[in-house]
Amino acid sequence: MNKEHTGSKDIVLFSEEELGIIAAVTENLGSRGMTAEIEAVGNNRMALEQLGRSISLYPSILASHRLGSSSRSVESLVETLCRDDIPDMILHIPTKAVLGRSYSIAKINFLNMLRYIVRDVADLAHFEAKVLHLIAHNVFTIMAEEVYISIIENAASPERLRANAAYLLARTWEYRLDSGVREFAPILQGVWSAREKLIPNFGTMLGFSELFVISGYIEPAWFDFLQSDEIGEDEVHALEEFIFGMTHEEILALRLEMEECGKSSVSREEALGNKGPKSPLYRYSGDDPRQLYRSFRDRKINARFRARACLHGPKRTLEDYLMCFLLSQSSGFAGASAGND
Repeated sequence: MNKEHTGSKDIVLFSEEELGIIAAVTENLGSRGMTAEIEAVGNNRMALEQLGRSISLYPSILASHRLGSSSRSVESLVETLCRDDIPDMILHIPTKAVLGRSYSIAKINFLNMLRYIVRDVADLAHFEAKVLHLIAHNVFTIMAEEVYISIIENAASPERLRANAAYLLARTWEYRLDSGVREFAPILQGVWSAREKLIPNFGTMLGFSELFVISGYIEPAWFDFLQSDEIGEDEVHALEEFIFGMTHEEILALRLEMEECGKSSVSREEALGNKGPKSPLYRYSGDDPRQLYRSFRDRKINARFRARACLHGPKRTLEDYLMCFLLSQSSGFAGASAGND
C-alpha cells in the first residue's frame, strides 16, 4: 500500500494494484513521449494525495473530543443524525465526511482518466478491466453511504435500525481512506457486482432466470433476505426494478401490453423497442460502473416520490430493503461498532 503518516494515523492513498497500474501507465507514456498525458496523471495524483492528507488532519469521527465546555463523540453524532427535527442532514455531517466524499469522486475521475489512457494504448489495454474494477469499488462505497443515509432519514424506520445504519455510516466516513471500508457492506457490493454481470432476458417478465444468475454471486445472507417473512409486495417490486433496469410503472405497462397481445413472453428487443431514449434500460449498459450509480439514484428518487404521493410500487430501493433486513437481524450492533475502534 502507498501509505503516508499523518499524526498517529497511516492513511492508504493507493493500493499496490493501483500503484502498479499508475507506474506501468507512466512508464509506457514516457517511452512514447506523451508528455501531456504524463503531466495530467502526475498532477491528478498529486491533487489526490494532497486532498487525502488534508482529510487526515481532521479529528477521528469515531473518537471522543472536547473543546471548552462542548464535547463530541460517535454516540452524539449518531444521536444528531437520527433526530427527526433537523432540517437537513448535510448541515450536521462532519467536515471529514464531506471532504471524504469529494475524495471518492475525485478518485473515480482519476481512475476513469487512466481508463481512457489504457484503452487507447495497445500495450496497456489489458489494464482496462482492472481499472473498471477499481472504479466500481469507489462507486460502491458512495452508493453504500447513500443507502445508510436513506435508512437514517426515514423516520418511519425503527430507532435501533436507524442508529445501526448511522454507526455504519460513521465507520464508512472514518475509514474511507483505507481498504477497511470493504468490510462494511460486503453484501451490497456483492449485489452490485452481480448486477454488473447481468443482461436481462425479460422473457416471461417474472425474473426467475435473472434472479438465479445474480444469486450465484452473492453471499448466503441474500437468501435469508429472499426467504424472510418480511418480504412483501413492495420488496418484490423493488427487486424487479433492480433486475430489469426498468421502473415499476414501465414493468406494469409492459406486462399489460403482453396480456392484451396474448403474449406469454417478450424478447429483449421488444422490451427495448417500447422504451424511449430516456429509459433506464438505455442508461445502464454494464460497461461503466458509474451507470449503476445512476440506476440506483433514479430508483431512489422514484421510490421517494411514490412514498410522498402514496402511489403503488416500491417506496425504497432494493438496497434499502436489504440493508434494513440485515440491520434488523443485528442485535447490539451499534454498540459493538462503536466499541471496536
